[in-house]
Amino acid sequence: MVPILALILVAQAHEPNDYWQQEVHYTIQAQLDEEAEVLRAGGTMVYHNRSPDALEELYFHLHLNAFRPGSIWSRVERRQSLQFGALEDPDYGYERLHRMRVGDRPLEVTFPHAPDSTVARVDLPDPLEPGDSVVVSFEWDARPATLCRRQCRQGRHYDFAQWYPRIAPYDRYGWQPHPLYPQGEFYGEFGIYDVTLDLAEDQVVGATGVPLEGDPGWRPTGDSPGGDPVDVTGFYAQPRAPVSPDFLPQELAPGRKRVRFYAEDVHHFAWATDPAYMYEGGHLGDVAIHVLFLPGDVEWDLGAVVRKTARALGWLQETLGEYPWPQLTITHRLDTGGTEFPMFIGNGGSSQGLITHETAHQFAHGILANNEWRDAWLDEGMASFLVSWFMEDRGQADPWSATVAGVARREAAGVPVPMDTLSEDMPDFSTYGHLAYDKAEVMYRMLREYLGHDVFGEALRTYYDRNKLQHVTEEDFHSAMAEVSGEDLGWFFDQWVHSTATLDYALGAIEQRQDEAGDWVTEVEVIRRGDAWMPVVVLAGDHVEVVDGSAVTQTVRMVTPERPPFVVLDPWFVLPDTDRDDNWRELPAP
Repeated sequence: MVPILALILVAQAHEPNDYWQQEVHYTIQAQLDEEAEVLRAGGTMVYHNRSPDALEELYFHLHLNAFRPGSIWSRVERRQSLQFGALEDPDYGYERLHRMRVGDRPLEVTFPHAPDSTVARVDLPDPLEPGDSVVVSFEWDARPATLCRRQCRQGRHYDFAQWYPRIAPYDRYGWQPHPLYPQGEFYGEFGIYDVTLDLAEDQVVGATGVPLEGDPGWRPTGDSPGGDPVDVTGFYAQPRAPVSPDFLPQELAPGRKRVRFYAEDVHHFAWATDPAYMYEGGHLGDVAIHVLFLPGDVEWDLGAVVRKTARALGWLQETLGEYPWPQLTITHRLDTGGTEFPMFIGNGGSSQGLITHETAHQFAHGILANNEWRDAWLDEGMASFLVSWFMEDRGQADPWSATVAGVARREAAGVPVPMDTLSEDMPDFSTYGHLAYDKAEVMYRMLREYLGHDVFGEALRTYYDRNKLQHVTEEDFHSAMAEVSGEDLGWFFDQWVHSTATLDYALGAIEQRQDEAGDWVTEVEVIRRGDAWMPVVVLAGDHVEVVDGSAVTQTVRMVTPERPPFVVLDPWFVLPDTDRDDNWRELPAP
């Protein structure tokens, strides 16, 4: 049965001609006080109401407050390595709002999920009518935790992933304020970010956007074997005039510097800084690539990460479409793994797989901006699928079968919820990883094999071109696939996104004989034991047939000049078959 939530979402899905999204313009000035280990900041946000609704309140995300005692994250986290509830001052992270105003009128801040303070609400003095805008000013302090999860601080190194009052999206389903949980990530409004950072003079900094003013500290190492970066400071020919918060003093203190970064059409802004950072630059066409790594990172230097990033970005542009931004920055962060932000990646390693995954997120979530806590499979699964496809195209023998086998084992053991379950409603982080990443990757590949590479590729490019720099839902992806293929794919999404149905095929009776012409006739019975179905490849020797797979039993007849010595179902590990022991049979000579 299709979950009620899925029916509601599909029913409410927008048609292309009635799409709208809100617009924001942030101007932020921030000063990093390394002695206190605190960022002190002030900013203004111009919020444009493009919706058809009058708004009486605004919601903001203060996600650094997840990394402290009392947060929802700290109360539900089960992993022993991420116990933020056990941190004491000065080790926990926080965002503390000191002032919010509209004009000279102060705004009262409330926290609807208290004691969790990752969501803040303010009531507006006057309703914000459709087509109007409001300017909100605020001052706050931000401090990353010493325990790393996306954000972190250690010594003079700071990874500022979540650090400012980030407006929650208001979309056609209403406000989307959401506490930060261990499972699931983010969702944001597109707009402009004009950010000036006041830092110690020796700090080396990378961020979302283009450095328009000041010295980020990029000093190419050696001969810059990754290639000289292109100058993209002119990409934004006419930067929008800031609504200045006038937070920083006019006089720059001795030993300090200021760097202004600017970005348009992005839904987040992240940055990292460390005086020890080494820099290498390169480019792919007109896109600048900046890499900041640490001394001793022998797998990052000599242009290695520059080349890996360019390789991934080039393939992704060929597969999906043009990258719309002027630059991409990759930093070596304190946390392991990687996290994507528009134009910015924080990575704990330098493998081609990790770089390709996070670069894929520039497209699937950065440009195609899905709600990650509602539809994580739209970006996490897509990125995982694109990595394996990238490896396949580069000639890796088999980038798929291990993931397919792992998904099949997990499905055989029983997964209690479908893929479209809200991230925090999944029973544990392992289930979240299975559904958002692995099973979703397998689902995308099944769809590619079902539609054919050419049709799937065209549909994927249609999905990207039609929805880039917009919020996307399952319906946007579904409609592009259905339109280009000319098929009703509801059965596919119902099975793999909206249900817990499992797939299991088995070989039944097999008969072989020679006909009058001397050819061998092999008749193979295919039995469907699972609730889910997909077309199934039947391989007999070197002869291939495909059966529909929807019937409980189906017989395929193959005529070959030589006697096939074996029969295999799904020989190339496309399907998450929960019992593969009955998919292969050797055929003794009659």
